[in-house]
Order: sequence, then structure tokens, then C-alpha cells
Amino acid sequence: MTTAQRLADAVQRAATRTIVQEAAGWRMATVTATYTDGTVDITTAHGPVARVRRLKPYTAAVNDRVVVLTNSDGNWVVIGALATS
Repeated sequence: MTTAQRLADAVQRAATRTIVQEAAGWRMATVTATYTDGTVDITTAHGPVARVRRLKPYTAAVNDRVVVLTNSDGNWVVIGALATS
């Protein structure tokens, strides 16, 4: 494989990874910090995200396992915590 082919493959992998990470959808995350302005810090499988807005009914707590919605514009919202047994 030539250097140009390796470079092209690396660019393709990076582009694919970016599209997947920024696509609309939902994710699971863990709350790592809460703030009085209606935001929380979370950690996802892709890494930490700071100051994510939460829905009013969700009373945030550190270590909550939450469902997070994302859209293609890069907006995030925590919709609530998952039930625990």
C-alpha cells in the first residue's frame, strides 16, 4: 500500500467517525456534575460533554445513568435518568 493510499484511508476513517459521532440520535451517558442553570456535565462512550441542557422534569444527580438526545447541529439534551433496580 502506498503512502497516498494510507493517507486516503486515514482521511476516510476520520470522516466516517465524524459523521457517526455527529449524527442525530440518542445515547446513554453518566452525569458527572450538576449545575443550578439547568445543565449537567456527562460522560458518554465517546468522552465527556460539558454543560448539556436537561429537561425540566429531570432532577439531576451525579452518577445518574441518563438518556441523551443529539441532533446534527451539535445540540444535546438530557431527557432523564434510567430506572434502577
